[in-house]
Amino acid sequence: MSELWKERLKRHQLNQFKYLRLIFNDTFVLAFIVLLGALGFWYSNLLDTIHSQLWFGKLLVVAILFLTAQAGKLATMMEDPDSTFLLVREKQFFKYFKAAENYSRFLPIVLIAVITFLLSPFAVQGAGMNVWDVVFLGISTILIKMILLDVQLVGLYGKNQLFGVNLPLLMNLVYLILVLAASYTFTWLAPILLLVLWVWFNSKVKGFADAGHLQWQKAITDENQRMFRVKRFYNLFTDVPGISSKIKRRKWLDFAVNGIKLKHDNTYLYLFARGVIRNNEYIGLVLRLTILQVILLCLIDNFYISLIVEMLFIYLVGFQLKPYFKEVMQNLMQRLYPVAAKSKIAAFTKISNTMLLIQWFVSIFAVLYKFGLSANSGIIIVAGLVVIGFLNYLYMPHQLRKFLDNGEY
Repeated sequence: MSELWKERLKRHQLNQFKYLRLIFNDTFVLAFIVLLGALGFWYSNLLDTIHSQLWFGKLLVVAILFLTAQAGKLATMMEDPDSTFLLVREKQFFKYFKAAENYSRFLPIVLIAVITFLLSPFAVQGAGMNVWDVVFLGISTILIKMILLDVQLVGLYGKNQLFGVNLPLLMNLVYLILVLAASYTFTWLAPILLLVLWVWFNSKVKGFADAGHLQWQKAITDENQRMFRVKRFYNLFTDVPGISSKIKRRKWLDFAVNGIKLKHDNTYLYLFARGVIRNNEYIGLVLRLTILQVILLCLIDNFYISLIVEMLFIYLVGFQLKPYFKEVMQNLMQRLYPVAAKSKIAAFTKISNTMLLIQWFVSIFAVLYKFGLSANSGIIIVAGLVVIGFLNYLYMPHQLRKFLDNGEY
């Protein structure tokens, strides 16, 4: 079982590195750095407005740590054929799952440590805690995560209840009660009590597994769902085999295409417009990035960072729309349309232009809210238009023409 786990883990990591290398390109890293800088600047300004302990400060700290503890599931690497070909080795799978649990602990611990570190300034300034209080709460959150992973493991053997109560619900309630009580009294009590609980429950895990039976379909389904969520995230940045966007009719958006005249020259204009409206991936991408852009613009007071956010997010949306053109061109049936390549590019440019102008128009309200009718507002708004012009009249046509000329479809 140990060799099977090592083999699957190696294959899984190689697969993940392949996608991570594509995701963490120069554009994404630049956007991520700017986003971190903007959030850091906003967080610093927020802390400057807090001059006394907030009544809800401790509650907010505990709530954020509690939500952080819910992130991360047991990564078992189970596969569909396992229920048939490895059924005879069911009793030996406990060792396999323990190795999977050890692997699954790393990312949640790192995430909890990072969130705890980022929360510490607010916890000290807004919640009236000291550094050791924050450290003890962070350790408590790590311990409850260890317990929750044990709970997921025994759940694979059909053991979902303890004393007649749902196990995940019971453990989360214990954590909330202990941490809330400790945060208002002695914070060092929470990690001590949770450590005792973890040691006790961990000693019972093997007994739970021996008393139950491995739920093969549950284990396989849970892992498939976990990997689907991971791949769906990767699919926002690159094509992932086995992941396809859902298509929805969205009749209420028919007005957006009803204005397109049904004539030969508008064949691809209509096709692209319908596709973008019905495709969850692209309409969701534009919506998410626009909302994030507006939130950042409403929170950031610094002119230069706001300028970068405005230009960067418009560029990101335009850059992320480009794969849709390639997706349509790779459909063999579209080649039956007697439409010139120039018309295809012009049609896609119109769609891209429309979507970016909508994003730009929405962002104007956030800019005016923060800077009012001022020169700074005018510069940011014009800068957004400049990026749209660059994308749709210089960058995009050149890239799409190059794609068609090379015959990459």
